[in-house]
Amino acid sequence: MMPRIILLFFGTTVLILAVRRMRTYRLKERHMLMFILTGLPFLALSIWPAALWWVSQRLHIDYHTISMLCIAAFLILMIFEMLTIISLQERKISTLAQIVGIMMEKDGITDRPRSGEADEEDRREDTPALF
Repeated sequence: MMPRIILLFFGTTVLILAVRRMRTYRLKERHMLMFILTGLPFLALSIWPAALWWVSQRLHIDYHTISMLCIAAFLILMIFEMLTIISLQERKISTLAQIVGIMMEKDGITDRPRSGEADEEDRREDTPALF
C-alpha cells in the first residue's frame, strides 16, 4: 500500500508542478508535455500496481528484471529528450551569436583592438608563460 501512495504522490506532484511552472514561468507547451508524460507512468502504476507483474507474466521475464528494464527505458527517453532540447537551444544560441557578430561588423562596432594595440598584444601572446 505504501508504494502505491508514493507513486500517486509523485505522479500528481509532477503534474501539478508542470501546470504551475507553465503559468509562472511561461513554460513552452513542449516542455510541459514532457513533464506530464513524466508523471503519467507513476500515476498509471499507482492506479494499477500489478501492471508490471502482468507484463512480466505475459513476457515470461522476472518481475525485477522487467522493473529495471522499464526504469532504464524511462531514464534513457528522458535523457534523450533533454539532450534534444539542449542541442536545439545550442544551435539557436550559435546562430544568434553569429547574427550579432555580423551586425556588429556591419555597424563598425568591434571588440578587436586597434591596429597599434594589436601588434603589442600579438607580441605578448607569443611570449611563453612561465607558470
